[in-house]
Amino acid sequence: MTRVACLHHLAQPFLGLAERPLRAAGLELVERDLGTGDPLPALDEVDAILSYGGAQSATALADDPVLTAEAELLRDAVDAGVPVFGICLGAQLLAASLGAEVRRARRRTVAWHELEPTAEAAGDPIVGALPRPVRGLHWNEDVFELPEGAVELLGPRREGVEAFRFGECAWGVQFHPEVDGDVLEGWYATYGEWLAEAGVSEQQARADDARHLPAQRAQAERLFAAFASVVAAAPRRVAVRPRA
Repeated sequence: MTRVACLHHLAQPFLGLAERPLRAAGLELVERDLGTGDPLPALDEVDAILSYGGAQSATALADDPVLTAEAELLRDAVDAGVPVFGICLGAQLLAASLGAEVRRARRRTVAWHELEPTAEAAGDPIVGALPRPVRGLHWNEDVFELPEGAVELLGPRREGVEAFRFGECAWGVQFHPEVDGDVLEGWYATYGEWLAEAGVSEQQARADDARHLPAQRAQAERLFAAFASVVAAAPRRVAVRPRA
């Protein structure tokens, strides 16, 4: 069975809306809870990597050996042609592994942003599967620049890149397409102080959730089914770039 490593960073790990379409495609999901000490998979143990969000920061990889090791794994996966999908922190780690800057935003963001494909996104197997406009749920405080050689897929930019593709098998998105209502309830309970840092009230944030969550599941179905198709079609390359 084709195996997808699901790398978790939050204290309350979840598969969310990614689970059903990935399992429906016949993929085996291998979960690793990195925050509790689960080891990263070896690259030859998996056929794809899905890296989830987290409260950690990719702005100081040198101070976090776990995130550093994950960034190295993501870069090795890209070099080996192993499909990668990064979400929020996962996208920031992927971008950093490809040489892009990751930095603190001017202000934390808790919002649903309306996004549209860029002109360069035509024919992209992931963005092409999404509805227009894309509604991107953001709970984040770090942003990142476009890695050299990557294609920017969604805009408009506010402070950093919203979505990109590198090569033929690696994608990163700043927003959270995998989050459902149950996950959001947990975030309000655990990370409620982020709302004030973002300059938004809980009442306002929940009103936006009520407006946009009903379409989130269908959007996630399309996105993760598209990623599953990429995984199924990807040739597996064994060679990994040697490190200096």
